[in-house]
Amino acid sequence: MDKIKSGIKGLDKILKGGLPKNRTVLVAGKSGTGKSLLGAQFIYEGLKNNENCVYVTLEELNDHLINDLKEIGLDFAKYEKSGRLKIIGGSIGKITYFKDKTKATALDLINEVIEVVAETKAKRLVLDSINLFLGLFENDNERRRALAGLTYKLADIGNCTALLTCEVREGTNDLSWYGFEEFVVDGIISLYRVPYKNTFERGIAVIKMRGINHDYTICHCQISSKGLEIYPEQKLIYEFK
Repeated sequence: MDKIKSGIKGLDKILKGGLPKNRTVLVAGKSGTGKSLLGAQFIYEGLKNNENCVYVTLEELNDHLINDLKEIGLDFAKYEKSGRLKIIGGSIGKITYFKDKTKATALDLINEVIEVVAETKAKRLVLDSINLFLGLFENDNERRRALAGLTYKLADIGNCTALLTCEVREGTNDLSWYGFEEFVVDGIISLYRVPYKNTFERGIAVIKMRGINHDYTICHCQISSKGLEIYPEQKLIYEFK
């Protein structure tokens, strides 16, 4: 299977070469584990390699996102200005307000994302976060159909690799917010933060990745001024609470 470079130090070694091309991968973890950062670095890798990319943000206003990422050397503004990067969204509050005001539906947002990916011939997509996006729907049946529809339409386009970030609840070992997202996607990357003494140890594991072989252990990672960095040789040995 063809693979693409993730842009995250150490992750491609865990994946034995990179992310499977044209697949949809869930990036799951509790708050503060680095999900959005991983997604941003994935997009930036594509931008540096002259790929068109789409970033959907429901977590932050666009300007806040751009300014925060610039602090670690990810200049989204430059690529947005050039037209290579398309940013959609601008916080869940803004999306909800627009949806109510215009009588648009959550399915309209799916269609907008798919249209932008197709029109720009984007090679990479990040949706941050899928749990906030699915929250726009009325019930779990609608949410399941929406996620299945999104992944199907992305696969049908045939040239876009997608990462969907997903928050998981504190105090659980869940892989998703609603409990079904992990069964719809092609792969799952799980991020952890484990209390240890007076700090947190961070870890990452590839839970599943259809079509490729990969490392199955939980590896140490850290967030620094350089972004998210992974150390495949350092296994996380602390007990999970």
